[in-house]
Amino acid sequence: MIRRIGGHVSCSGGLQSAITNTLNIGGNCLQIFAGSPRMWARSPYPTKMAEDFRQQSTIHDLQPIYIHALYLTNLASDNPELLEKSKHALIMDMTNSAAIGSSGVVLHIGSHQGRGWEHDKVQVISSIQEVLDSTPSASILLLENSAGQQGKIGSLSELHDLLSTIHDPRLRVCLDTAHAFEAGYNFTSPAGLEMWIKEITSTITLAKVELLHLNDSKTPLGSGRDNHQNIGEGFIGETGLRALINHPKLSHLPLILEVPGLEGLGPDQANIDKVKNLL
Repeated sequence: MIRRIGGHVSCSGGLQSAITNTLNIGGNCLQIFAGSPRMWARSPYPTKMAEDFRQQSTIHDLQPIYIHALYLTNLASDNPELLEKSKHALIMDMTNSAAIGSSGVVLHIGSHQGRGWEHDKVQVISSIQEVLDSTPSASILLLENSAGQQGKIGSLSELHDLLSTIHDPRLRVCLDTAHAFEAGYNFTSPAGLEMWIKEITSTITLAKVELLHLNDSKTPLGSGRDNHQNIGEGFIGETGLRALINHPKLSHLPLILEVPGLEGLGPDQANIDKVKNLL
């Protein structure tokens, strides 16, 4: 089986540029933003643009394709206006995801801003359910694990709460390696990797994990900071990443890189090649 490896690429200038940018770095899958990651504005993809993108991605065998929800999203916000904006933007991303044949939208759930998970859990559950009910049946929502930052929602136990309450097959998980390491999971040793996989199995379950964001970490184990580094240049290192991506229970998952790149321009061929050499 050919392993699917790609990066988060720019689609500035149109969706077609995402295909070009992926081919230029040697990827065979990709992730994009369906608009500015730091602006609320979202609009439906024109039908012709979406159809052309689907055709070209099929021709070049670029699958799977993911959309990353914008960073402003906070389904735990206590500001009604921001909550509505968050849900609307996410609904638009999922609608566009279905239009281009994407395999899903990856979501940073947001922050309870010190109020506590138990305080905001019901609102987050209700918001996710509303988004799922308002979007095409072909659209998938992937909840991403957090890096352990104060207030950020996305620990394995919190993801378990959501998945065990919202019984919808369209709700799945993306695991980010840098986030997991920064949250305190030391999977760089064989024993540590097995412990992490055991916790995944007992909480969110491996069946729900659909995607790995493969990133090294610029900060040490348990730093609680979301700071990615190029493959093999961070605190996780090549040995830890190699063991993880080749583990029998994870070796089928596509790998999307969100690294700074050697020239600071994002995922590049050098990082893609490093990952290929780890397989």
